[in-house]
Amino acid sequence: MRGSKVGLADLKRLRQDIEAKQRRDAADAARRAERAAAEARAAQLAAGVIDADDAQAFERAVSHVQPLARDARILHAPAPHKAADADDMKARRAAASGTLPGQVDAGLSDGDLTHLLCEGGTAFVRVEAAPDTPRKLRRGQWRIGAELDLHGMRVDQARTALASFIRDCMAHDIRCARIVHGKGYGSRDTEPVLKDKVRAWLIQTPDVQAFTETPEKEGGAGALLILLNARN
Repeated sequence: MRGSKVGLADLKRLRQDIEAKQRRDAADAARRAERAAAEARAAQLAAGVIDADDAQAFERAVSHVQPLARDARILHAPAPHKAADADDMKARRAAASGTLPGQVDAGLSDGDLTHLLCEGGTAFVRVEAAPDTPRKLRRGQWRIGAELDLHGMRVDQARTALASFIRDCMAHDIRCARIVHGKGYGSRDTEPVLKDKVRAWLIQTPDVQAFTETPEKEGGAGALLILLNARN
């Protein structure tokens, strides 16, 4: 695979380039040698060291001689820098998932983190936040400043959208936001595809202090209210 090592096609193209350059170098060397020999013979003729007959005899003797080509060598290019490899893999994954160039997912994994939830798996609060933060969220203590709707997105698209959304909220000093991931009514087997994944992604995001399911009239289990850190 490309990205971690030079591919077979790259080696073949590199070898062709090297061989072409070697042929050009050999031809240039032959022309230079012929020109130098001609100049030397001219100098010798002018100085009377050799006569014209000897020069012509020498030319006939070496007319069929071809210069020896240098041994063909394959030069291996240095392995790409690891950062470039990572960027290339990220760009490939973004292209495959339909995300736009420059979008990132902040390294959020799909691991099962439901054991970190509280209140019967409906909420989460970090140890440094007040334990009653989820309850205050449901009561509307913080005004909702933004909303993200993930309906219809594939998993990779939703992950990227969520990471970008939280970055934007932090940039605009939005403390409270609503994330709608749905209840899975439109998915295969009517199982929620994004529900547990969104919760896992939020747990992995340090800027998220707490989250809780919305009240039933605001989406219930199909949406979350999140509380973000205050911008310093």
